[in-house]
Amino acid sequence: MTSSLPLLCVPYVPLKKIIDFMEFSSLVSMSLCSQKCQSVIKTYRRKSIDWRLYVSCFTHFFLSFHKFCHHQFVVVASGLQKMTNRTRFVEMNGQNVALTVNEEKGFLETHWKDEVNGLKILTDYVTQLFNIDVLEITFNRKNIWMIDWVNSRQQSHVTSVYCEDWKDTLTEDELTHILRDCPASFRTVIYPSPPPNFQFRENFRSIDYLSISDGSWVTIDNLLTMDGREIMLFKSSLTSININTLLKHWLAGGSPRLKLFSAKTVNLDLDALFADINVVLVESLRQYTSPSQIKCRFSFGYDLRRKDGVTATVHYYRPDGGIIIAVWPEIVCYH
Repeated sequence: MTSSLPLLCVPYVPLKKIIDFMEFSSLVSMSLCSQKCQSVIKTYRRKSIDWRLYVSCFTHFFLSFHKFCHHQFVVVASGLQKMTNRTRFVEMNGQNVALTVNEEKGFLETHWKDEVNGLKILTDYVTQLFNIDVLEITFNRKNIWMIDWVNSRQQSHVTSVYCEDWKDTLTEDELTHILRDCPASFRTVIYPSPPPNFQFRENFRSIDYLSISDGSWVTIDNLLTMDGREIMLFKSSLTSININTLLKHWLAGGSPRLKLFSAKTVNLDLDALFADINVVLVESLRQYTSPSQIKCRFSFGYDLRRKDGVTATVHYYRPDGGIIIAVWPEIVCYH
């Protein structure tokens, strides 16, 4: 025999602790039961949220909370065709919304005639419920409107931006819009291809992690004005002379936050790469872990030391034609 717990009749202190320990999906589900439930969650949940609200508008439209490599799905916006005989209707911000509970994972799936409009309504509801802003977004070229939408709905900037879909080719205005108007300080990842002969003439913003699948348009001038901590170019047109300029810039105190730089390029010439730079060949096996937990294993590398004692290791690997610049003290072990 089972009995229900009259949750709203529980005294303040234990009720607050219960609400603080409930998962986000459960809290959203509970809030839709009644206006009183919604009010209780808004009033009682004072515990700081160290998860980031993540909104995706790519292959699926959904909201989740993200922390490191962990996701907690909260609610999905899908089409009316996915309604089942278990679909129920609830009121959300004055609208009658169809929803189904994902019994396997516990999150809500809502059903809309217009999924984009549904995602916006869900975002407003969740951000108001927890008094938070959207901090991470995923979109493709079709849904690049998310940049202006997020910028217009909140004062704080998103921290992470993911532009998905390898098959897309962005226009000059679209790629410029992402680089200029998506001021993500933590992470920006761009998968689509750039337009032919694209150039970015503005200064890059300060960013912790920048990953570009086709970075053939990134010039040495772009790099010298970029205040980046980790920069990953999976395709690059940089030359040995360009990399030499970057190394000299770092030795002179430039790019002070740089911890990891990686680029796939071709025909690197070590003589040109290290021209007028003192380097030491190190052949012991070393493992490097970047601030974002990217792990690299070097069987050899060329060390160069800045005047303040900080050391960087340059590793050139064949046959891919890639180069990695890793700045200590992120190298954590020798073998």
